[in-house]
Amino acid sequence: MEEQAIKKYHDAAMGELLPVQTDVPRCFVCGLENPSGLKLRFRKEGPTSVSTQFTATYDWTGWGNILHGGFQALLLDEITAWVPFGLWNERTFVTKEMRIRYVKPAYVEMPLFIVGYLVEDMEREIIVRGEIKDERGCILSEARCTLVRLSKEAMVRISC
Repeated sequence: MEEQAIKKYHDAAMGELLPVQTDVPRCFVCGLENPSGLKLRFRKEGPTSVSTQFTATYDWTGWGNILHGGFQALLLDEITAWVPFGLWNERTFVTKEMRIRYVKPAYVEMPLFIVGYLVEDMEREIIVRGEIKDERGCILSEARCTLVRLSKEAMVRISC
């Protein structure tokens, strides 16, 4: 019974594979040209969510064999940033505010399922939620983020 629940959760994360971000090739999380990067790929999981999967190595430990909280924050920030791109093909959002809650330990060498959801669209800002889950679908850490939409000109200015 438990194996069926795990398989069902894995199969649920099989949405449409999103294109690689060629404009940020050295991004630590998703860039394919960063030799130290994670090179994660993301999927659109429906009309309001995106996902990715990741298994951390011992290079990312905090205490014991627990995944460092700052690294969890990095994953949550990235998944929430992918929400507007995955849903609307829009890359002009940046994180304004992020609140994180660590619920249960996320261990290294444990498959992690990271999901981002659109909560509210307020035109200039959006509220998004990110979750890191284990293979059973239990939430290990979660974030609520406010992302602000910038003009393309502002994006160019801050990129220099």
